[in-house]
Amino acid sequence: MLNNMTGKIILSATFVLATLCLTELSLSQPAPDVKPIEPLTEDRFIEGVDVPPSKPKSNQEAERSVEKSDQGGVPDEGKRAQASLKCDIPGALISSSSSVAGTSGDDDCGIKDPIMLEGVVVGNNAAKFPAPVTISCEFARKLTEWLREDIVPAAEDQFGSAVAVFRSGPGYQCRRRNNLPDGKLSEHALGKAIDISAFEIADGSLVSVSKDWGEDTKKGRFLKTIHALACRRFTTVLGPDADPNHKSHFHVDIGCHGKTCTYLICQ
Repeated sequence: MLNNMTGKIILSATFVLATLCLTELSLSQPAPDVKPIEPLTEDRFIEGVDVPPSKPKSNQEAERSVEKSDQGGVPDEGKRAQASLKCDIPGALISSSSSVAGTSGDDDCGIKDPIMLEGVVVGNNAAKFPAPVTISCEFARKLTEWLREDIVPAAEDQFGSAVAVFRSGPGYQCRRRNNLPDGKLSEHALGKAIDISAFEIADGSLVSVSKDWGEDTKKGRFLKTIHALACRRFTTVLGPDADPNHKSHFHVDIGCHGKTCTYLICQ
């Protein structure tokens, strides 16, 4: 009995001694340097175009982002050729896109046939977006026709120069109409819509929807012309005359209106 008690006392003393040694060792280690938190920054975006809050990336999305950054953000010719085989649109600069699915909050979001449209080619000139827009192949076909057959020629008629850049939103955005928390799903959430706020002309001038719409100038007439032509191609065309939400950009989409999808909205 006495031997057992003596053994327990020795074990307890050993444990306490070891704990004290570890505590002393940890206290003797220097604390890591305190680094100040870098100030938050906002990504700049075109005024008037809605941008939903960024969501955390999955591991696969993060890996794709790294691969894209390694390539300078410009899809290579192989990807462009591969996408062209799946979505053949004359005059369109297309690169492949991974499948786009809805989020846990909006399972209805997503694109069945996604592509990344970089811009269009007319003759020897290319007019591009600031960054490739993710949209459906179906919508890309209509959009390309409007850009190539209506907008570029209208710019040449008014300014004697072609369009160099279409300032736009990203195309696909998983959200409700007008960024409201509920209500009908936006056509952006299906890859069937885009917002365009301005046009950079090859001569260096800029045509802005928010500043030049309604003006009796070359820029104002150019905007009126392409707005009217858009109404012949899309089922929905909204501009500054529609409502305050569209005072700074054109919204175009191919959404279904009415039971037979033949009703058109042109404002």
